[in-house]
Amino acid sequence: MDHFNTTRSFYRNVIKPTIQYSTKRRIDILLDYVDGKRVLDLGCVEHEASIEKKADWWLHGLIKQRASDVVGVDCDTNAVDDLKQRGYNVRTADVEDMQLYDQFDVVIAGELFEHLTNHRSFLNSVRLHLNEDGLFVASIPNANSLNYFMQTLVYGHEIDGWDHTSFFTPVTLTVMLKKCGFMPVKIILYQPDEIFHHEQRVRKILAYLFNRIQQAVCWFRPSLSRGLIVVARPVNN
Repeated sequence: MDHFNTTRSFYRNVIKPTIQYSTKRRIDILLDYVDGKRVLDLGCVEHEASIEKKADWWLHGLIKQRASDVVGVDCDTNAVDDLKQRGYNVRTADVEDMQLYDQFDVVIAGELFEHLTNHRSFLNSVRLHLNEDGLFVASIPNANSLNYFMQTLVYGHEIDGWDHTSFFTPVTLTVMLKKCGFMPVKIILYQPDEIFHHEQRVRKILAYLFNRIQQAVCWFRPSLSRGLIVVARPVNN
C-alpha cells in the first residue's frame, strides 16, 4: 500500500472539507454550540481554581448561563458534592461507562478526550446520551502544533502532558471517531489571540511574542495550531 498517497487522499477528500481556522478562545468556540440547548458537560470540574477565581473561564459555569439546561459529570466526588451544595446540577460518574438515563442536544467534552484510556467505551457512552440529531463537541490539544514542537526542541521533551494518555491530530482523531461510529462534520483548528497567565514580566513578554509568531505561522499552516475542536454526529454502524 502507498501509505503517503492513501493518507493524503483521505485528508484532502474527507478531512480538509471540514476544517476551519479560528483565532477565538477555545471556550468561546465551544459556547457557540450550547445556546438554548440541553447540554451534558463531561469532566465539568475545573480543579485549578475556586469558582470565584475562574468565573471568566470555567466552561461549565459559562454553559449554564447560555444553555436551556445543563448537567455536569465528573469523577471527583468531593468536587461534585461541593458544586451540588452551590446549586449546580452535577453528578459523579465514570464518563467511560456511564448511564444517566437521559438524552441531550449536545454532549461537550472540554480537554477531556486526551486523558481517557478507553475511547471506544467513552464514545459509546456519548452516543447513548445524545438525541437523534445531537452533536458531540470536544476540544483537545493538537499533536501537530508548533507549540509542542518548540517545547520539545527547546527542552528536549514534553512539558505539559503529564496526565495525557494520548495525543491526536485531525487525521488520527477522524479515524478514531469513524471507527467508533461517529462522523466529524466540522474540525476547528484554533490559535487564540491570548496568552496564558504568567507572573514574571519577562515571561509575559516572551509568551506574547511567541503567540504572535504562532498566529502568523498558523495563517499559512493552520495544521500547526495549538488546539482543535471537533463537532461530530453519531452514524449507523
